[in-house]
Amino acid sequence: MDYYDYYDEIDDYSENDYNENYYDKKKPSNSSNYNSKPNHTKKISCESNMPFPPIEVTKCNTSYANLIYDSYASSGGSELQAITQYIYHHETIFNKEVSDTLLNIAIVEMKHLDALASLIFKLGGKPAFFNSNRDWFSTGQLAYLDNIYKMECPPCSKDYLCSKLNADLAGEKAAIRGYKDLIEQIRDPKVDAVIEKIISDEKVHVKILEGFISKYCTGNRS
Repeated sequence: MDYYDYYDEIDDYSENDYNENYYDKKKPSNSSNYNSKPNHTKKISCESNMPFPPIEVTKCNTSYANLIYDSYASSGGSELQAITQYIYHHETIFNKEVSDTLLNIAIVEMKHLDALASLIFKLGGKPAFFNSNRDWFSTGQLAYLDNIYKMECPPCSKDYLCSKLNADLAGEKAAIRGYKDLIEQIRDPKVDAVIEKIISDEKVHVKILEGFISKYCTGNRS
């Protein structure tokens, strides 16, 4: 099974199995923020139309590998940070349309993480989860934006939808800036092609998040 077949299976699973089974979970019915919707919401495309290029490098270059670590697994502004934050927001946001879409974005970010891991390894590094200074990834900097230590039944009486969307949007914009900086520093057309694809996906995420903020957060700062 090659790289693309593997992710085709992920896409099939996320649409068929997640939408029919996983999303049947119950959100708290007594929340004023709960947006009641049918079990099946239209899946929003979270990837650009640009095809994913082969994950290749022109030659081994450990300096380039080291540059990629910050976008790969730093505690702030990395793909690993984005994945964990999106999953947390997916679970703690009541609006089904937003919640479903954030999980789909997280799956795209997993593709990015895997691509960066492959680049790091082919450039001569090891895809361990630390940044360029060898500081290990930590979830302490995630934008949880609610009281993560409070336990309650029914769970989570307020979801801070708009604050979470704005935090996710800021993260996407920061990621794009970081990737553009990488392209300026890395003179390997094969590596740059992968980064350009990732940037194109992140721009799609920006548009999606801006659309949700416009739709649900006008005049609402919660």
